[in-house]
Amino acid sequence: MKVLHRIFAFLLVPALGYLLGATIFNHFWDEVEPGDLANAPYIATAKSCERHGPVTLRGFGYYYRCQTQARDKADGSVGTWAVTGWLEPSDIGKEYAANTAKRGRDLHPQARPQSQVVMGWLFTLVFAIVFIIAFAKIAGPALPEGRRGRRMPKRYEPPTT
Repeated sequence: MKVLHRIFAFLLVPALGYLLGATIFNHFWDEVEPGDLANAPYIATAKSCERHGPVTLRGFGYYYRCQTQARDKADGSVGTWAVTGWLEPSDIGKEYAANTAKRGRDLHPQARPQSQVVMGWLFTLVFAIVFIIAFAKIAGPALPEGRRGRRMPKRYEPPTT
């Protein structure tokens, strides 16, 4: 029985916590606005989308991975990017202002609603605190007896004669 408790406490609970935290964060993070197309370095247009889910590293639920055509405004070149999460099939054909990461690998939206970003971080932080407390309550009894804490040594009393 102790083995099952340890498996539950140290394998299943952390995995479930990660998936719930990722779900909360990505729900708010994937909200985007079209942005200012005049000042954007790239103009992204979704061409096709593929649905993934229901349980992935992004948490619970479904998300879309879209093939996106991105036009570089500086030189006019057009490239194809795979965008995860922030575009959906309803966005096919719409133009979004986009940026690239430092190394130019990922395409990111230029404008995210700031209130959504703050709420995403806040709810994820609250969830993390609650999860750590719950994990300590669940995992504490599963630890070996010697690891729970040291007991105070008994004071030596000389034998009475």
